[in-house]
Amino acid sequence: MPAPARSRLFIISGILAVAAVAVGSGLDRISALEPVVAGLVPAPFAAAAHRAQAAQALRASDTRRAIAEARQAVAVDPIDPGSTAMLGAAYLKAGNQSQADRAFRMAARFGWRDPLTQLYWMDRALQSGEMNLAALRLDAVLRQNPHFPIRDMLLARFEASPEGRAALAPRLALGPGWTAQFIGGSAPLGLATLRSRGEVLQASGIPALGCETVAPLVNRLVEVGEIQSGKQVWRAHCQMATAGIADPRFTDLSPRKRTPFEWNLPGSGDISVAPDHGGAGGLTARVSGPASRMVAWQMLTLRPGTYLLRWTALKASAPSRAVSLSLTCQLGERIPLTPSALPNPGRFEAKVQLDKACSGQYLSVWLEPTTDDVHVDAIELEPIS
Repeated sequence: MPAPARSRLFIISGILAVAAVAVGSGLDRISALEPVVAGLVPAPFAAAAHRAQAAQALRASDTRRAIAEARQAVAVDPIDPGSTAMLGAAYLKAGNQSQADRAFRMAARFGWRDPLTQLYWMDRALQSGEMNLAALRLDAVLRQNPHFPIRDMLLARFEASPEGRAALAPRLALGPGWTAQFIGGSAPLGLATLRSRGEVLQASGIPALGCETVAPLVNRLVEVGEIQSGKQVWRAHCQMATAGIADPRFTDLSPRKRTPFEWNLPGSGDISVAPDHGGAGGLTARVSGPASRMVAWQMLTLRPGTYLLRWTALKASAPSRAVSLSLTCQLGERIPLTPSALPNPGRFEAKVQLDKACSGQYLSVWLEPTTDDVHVDAIELEPIS
């Protein structure tokens, strides 16, 4: 799409978005429905009424009426940047670039809080390759309204190029109010958007946003198969995250799942799982059903090779072989490892070979049926080749 046409598309979309937010007072709404009333109300209200009429005309592609109504808005309240910006938008819709530019320059002189003015100059900055300035304009719009109706359409213009993604990073580094919307906690994001936003969040200079904040994006990346990217975002923003096994001593155990890269506890009536009551770390588990059950799992992102897994399993302070570990490509798949007992009581190790079959592996802790609690602790993983 040619640049002028693209500009018109985004600005007109912005107009409709702003108009959809509703006009601020009862008089404005009455005026929007009945133009004659516009002359009977104070100038700010009358200007808003004419702007509403101009927006309606633009929706109907009636650019002549849109320009006329916008001119009336400027006439009754000439220092309101919203009126001048609406006039610029009407000229832009009509294809009169020079008049549109003149109107938006005037709107900018009256103040930068008007979203249409910010959108126009954001677009001009994008066209001239001034990505950082464009990102500043976008930031101003989204700080006023993180739920701006065409937010994702605007963000997509930056996410489409490395330069645009690099320009977003410094804005996010300031912790703006639209961070949660960028991460996508309340709306599903497409694969391309997930990838680009994951890349932005891995940029240097962005302070750690915290585990809770980035968890929605991390989970979505894993769901669509972008496991490595999800792990990188998790490591960049969650202080608990590690390259290997997270929380090997179960000191931060919680039944509430955040991401696959932490210990997850399958819920079931025949499984009892809790942190060790002694407070020194470890997991206390019991299975009352007829078969071995998975009592905890987490996802790893390991390179192909040979590894040694070590763990501690005790039952009434004696070594217990009721515990077994597996490292597989599918959650719930059990390929038990053959453990060897180590000199330390209750300490076991097993060798495991990983190939290139999967980009993420599930480390699972399995427990055989037992009438007594079993203590699981100190799970370690060491590459040996």
